[in-house]
This record gives sequence, C-alpha cells and structure tokens, in this order.
Amino acid sequence: MGTAKRRVLVCSAWPYASGVLHLGNLVGCLLSGCVFKRFFRLRGCDALHVSGTDAHGTHIEFEAIRQGMSPHELANRVHLQIVEVLDAFEIDIDNYTITESPVHKEFVTEIYRQMDAAGYILSQEEERAFCRGCQRFLADRYIVGTCPRCAYAAAKGNQCDACGSLLEPEELQAATCAFCGSRDIVRRKTRHWYLDLAKLEPQLKDYVRNRRFQGNVAEFSQRMLDEGLRPRAVTRDIAWGIPAPFPGAEGKVIYVWAEAALGYVSATIEHFRRVGQAERWKEFWFGEDIKQVYTQGKDNIPFHTLIFPGQLVASEQGYHLPDQISATEYLNWIGGEQFSKSRGVGIYADEALELLPPVYWRFYLLYNRPEGRDTSFSWEEFDKAVNGILVNNIANFVHRVLSFVWSRHGGRVPDVPTDAELSAAIGETIDEVVRVIESGALAPALRRIAGLAVLGNEYFQRRAPWREGDEAAVASAAHLVKTLAVLLDPFVPMFSRAIYEVMGIAEPVLEEARRSPAGTRLVRQPRPLLEHVDIKELQERYHAMKEADMVSLEEFAKIELRVGRIVHAEAVPGADKLLRLEIDLGARKAQAVAGIRAHYDPAELKGRLVTVVANLKPATIRGIKSECMLLAAQGETLSLIGPEGQVEPGAKIS
Repeated sequence: MGTAKRRVLVCSAWPYASGVLHLGNLVGCLLSGCVFKRFFRLRGCDALHVSGTDAHGTHIEFEAIRQGMSPHELANRVHLQIVEVLDAFEIDIDNYTITESPVHKEFVTEIYRQMDAAGYILSQEEERAFCRGCQRFLADRYIVGTCPRCAYAAAKGNQCDACGSLLEPEELQAATCAFCGSRDIVRRKTRHWYLDLAKLEPQLKDYVRNRRFQGNVAEFSQRMLDEGLRPRAVTRDIAWGIPAPFPGAEGKVIYVWAEAALGYVSATIEHFRRVGQAERWKEFWFGEDIKQVYTQGKDNIPFHTLIFPGQLVASEQGYHLPDQISATEYLNWIGGEQFSKSRGVGIYADEALELLPPVYWRFYLLYNRPEGRDTSFSWEEFDKAVNGILVNNIANFVHRVLSFVWSRHGGRVPDVPTDAELSAAIGETIDEVVRVIESGALAPALRRIAGLAVLGNEYFQRRAPWREGDEAAVASAAHLVKTLAVLLDPFVPMFSRAIYEVMGIAEPVLEEARRSPAGTRLVRQPRPLLEHVDIKELQERYHAMKEADMVSLEEFAKIELRVGRIVHAEAVPGADKLLRLEIDLGARKAQAVAGIRAHYDPAELKGRLVTVVANLKPATIRGIKSECMLLAAQGETLSLIGPEGQVEPGAKIS
C-alpha cells in the first residue's frame, strides 16, 4: 500500500498519565508518529496525526494513591507536562487529547453499545482474584506474579512484559497484591462483560493474513492466533474509568485497553469538530482511499493487530482497519537497565531538554531507533550520531557549501545543471527513503540521508571549486544541500527550517528535492547551523543533574532512625488514604499520620515493628499533629520497613 492513498492517518500509542516520558517512550510512539506525518505531508498527502494521554486504568489509580492525589488530578498534571514536552521537541500532533475528553467517553459508550447490539459482547458470572487484605478485586497492575508462559517473576495481571502474552489475573502464579503486599488472595464471584474474540477469529485471521505484517508485528500477532483467540474481558471492578454501558454493569468501568485504542477514532472526531468540519472524520475511517500508520512499542502489538481491529469489526459499522504497525523494540538505559525516574536511571524528556536543544535528541533517537532488536543508550553512540554525523558530516557540509555560494558567487547559485553523478545519487536516495519509510521503518531512511551528505563532502572536496572555479560543482553541491534539507524535514524540522530560511524555500514538498536551485539567490548570509557537543562536559552535567537531589553524608547524619512499635492505628475521619498511628519509641511515644490506608488494615498493624524517622519536625495533617515518619518501600506493592528479628522499641538504627 503506497502513496496512491490520498489520505494518511497516523496514530501514536497513548502514553500513560502516570509520569513524564523517557527517551524510549518518546521515540517509540510520539516522535516516530511525527516523522511519518511530516513525511506523508511532504509527499502531498492529506495526513493527520492523532494521539493523547491515557488517563484511565489501574496504573494511574495506583500511582495517584501512591502520590496522595486523585487520579483526575494526576492525569491532568501529567497531560500538561507531556504537552509541554511535545511543544519543545516540535512534535506537532494535530490533536493530542486525553481519554478524559467528553468526546472520547461519548464515542466509547456508543461503540460498545453497537458491539453489544451486534452480538459480540457476552457476560458471565465468574470468580475473580480478590485481596482479603485490602478488600478489593485485583486486576491488571493491582496484582503481580509469575507468568505461566515464560516464568517471568514480575508479570502483571493483564500482560507479561517479558514474553508479550496477554494474561488474566487468575493465571499468575505466586501472586501478590500490588496495594498491600498481601498474598491472601482468594477468588470471589463477580460478573464481567467480554468481547467475543473467538467469534471474531475468522475475520481477524483474514485481516492479519491480508495485511502481511512484518517482523515483530507478525511474530506477536501470529503467536496469539496460533494459541487461539478467547473472549477478552472489557470491564473491570474499579472506580476510575469510563462507566460500562451494558445493562446490569452498574459500578463497573471499561477496561483501559478496551477503550484507549478507540481513542484514535474519538481523537479524529474531536479534531474535526474543533475545526468546524464535523463529518470529515469519516474520510479517515471509512473507505479504501486511506492509509493508516500506527507507531508504538512492541508491548502494544496484540492490542493493535487483534483487539482494536476486533472492536471495529464487532461494531459492524464498516470501519477501515489498521494498515501498518510500525512497532519498535525497547530502548533501555546503559547496560540494558530499565529507565526509572525514582531511581535516577536514564534520561527523561524534561531532563533531555535541560541538557541539549531538541534537534540533537531527535536526530540521535531516530538514527538509532530500535527497529530490529532492543538497544541501549550509550554516550559513545550519542557522540557518533550527533557529532560524527549530524554536526561534522551534515551540518558542516551544508554550511560549507552555502557559505561558498555566498562569498564566492555573491549569494547566487550558478545557473548550470547538476552533474549526472550527483543527480543520480539524489534520485536514488529519494526513492530509497520513500521505499523505506512507506515500509514502516525510519532509522534506515535517516542513515541513507546521512550517506548522501558523506557523498557530498567527498564530491565537494574532490572537485575543489575554490581552485578551478568549477560552477557545476557548486551548483551540484547546492542541489544536494537542498535535497538534504527536504529529506531531513520529517526527522529534524528545526534543522531543515534553518536551511530553508537561507535558501528561500517556502513550502517544501518532496519532489522539490529533485529540482536544482540553480540560478536562485540565497536570501540571507549563512551561519553555522549546529555546535559540536562536548560529550565529557555533557556527561558531567547529566551526573550533576542526577546528584542535585542527593543527600550529603553530613545531612544524612542528622536523620535519627529508630525502631518503633505500633500500639494503635485508626482511620482518619474524612480521609480515604490516611491512618493515625501511635508509636512506641522506647523513651517516648509519638504520633504519625501516614498515607497507607489503601495498603494496610488498621487492625493488622497493632504490634508491628517499623522503622521511623524519629527527629522529624512536627507537621499538622488534617488537624492531627504528626511527629514522626514511617519508612516504606514502593515497588509493585508498598511495604513498611522494619527489623527482621525482635528488637526493642527505641533501638537506634545506624
């Protein structure tokens, strides 16, 4: 499926509203989508890019409780942070919305009613995982355990991140409640509603076969089909989300991944309503004169190749189904370590912008986009991509040629044809870039463009127009500069824009790259485009940034840690998350107000030994004086920290 399609819809996976994006999130979804949208617009297509913040689900509810705020507050705060990052990186998504949007809620409700009316929704009473420790049903990230397929020890209740298998909470082995850490998990009766994927299996098999997905997309999808599709629950027993619209489903919400992908449709609807063309959204969702491209990480593949198309088919509205899934592997931190904001591991989008302008990050991330295997960030590869290729090869060549035109030819490109040698290379590069990007890859296209700059440097040095007055060489090199500017536009638009401003290019289109600028004038004096990045100094600034919040030994020595015994615990009236605790510290008793009510029952805390910051300056919380602080570990569950053996209250920890 090529550019015969006049309209192109680019859909980027929706980041969770639980925290700021790291570099891997950025390149896998939103940045890649930006490149595809800009590329297809260069090709003259009516291209639209939609995405948004995924505000619902257990992950957001869990994180909100951990941070002591409502899910709505957390989602809105993170959404605004992501919008700021997108603006700074010039990721110009036509509609970046949020799943809390009224348009999204309205559409999700409507399409589920359509699925239900068409006979693709079924319900059944069943026994589901229930934590007796905190009295709640456990779904998705609320429950953690060992994957029954690959034995990965930290699989979630909805999916194993190691092998990609879609799971149900009850399948996990050695399961633990992510809220309170309890293993006292039983099965309790409840009723849930399902999308009947088994009934949809013949249509989905035909769909996957006809699309001829490649690489990891084909592998993940075929594995699920080989295992056989089963009905997939679309409701959850939680409070945060879109209310399930089925009769008898009061108090339940739509499962986050059973509604987030539907946001691609609702975001398109919302966009055209905003611009006063309410019916135009259908042009991107019905008919065959459309190409749909989806950008995401590999963990989202099954949702986009099977579940989301299944939802569209089940609605019986005739929706166009996804054409191309451009799924990346994982970008990890140095040595394969996972990014972690709390542990100071890796570079997050807001931190990246403090360290360097976005042009450097865009180029590095796209040049090293993980398309065939998981990759890890390294300062060496960053140096090679940014200094070795972008600055020394591309930017210096562009400045060298344009400065030569300005100083030796009065700012006018000689009016002579491009040499056959470079003309052929330009044409072949454009054709290859088009082929690669339309196949769903980006890194090989950017590398091919960089190779054209290498050829240009070699050509200009070999022809040495400063010695021979070779006008053909100057005109040919200027043509190559123009080609580079246009081809790089989707990848580093701010870099291309600087070249356009010198060469007087107003409305770039891809075919413009084939046309020589011979006889045209530069509209202003060229200036160096980019500065060399001192990698050693950059590393020092990165480490200083990470160390800024670290505590010195002198400061740490002021903290008095002691063992305490909880002698009384009770809920704070009117506060869903707070407990009032009375703690025996040996020589004295102290009172604490702790946000652990969602994780611990007051009755089970009496007599428990805990670790306490005993010399904390008192604070008043909800009218109660809090005189000390309990220490707890936050992983998939929250666990209070205490001594292993029997230790007397008041014992000093050193």
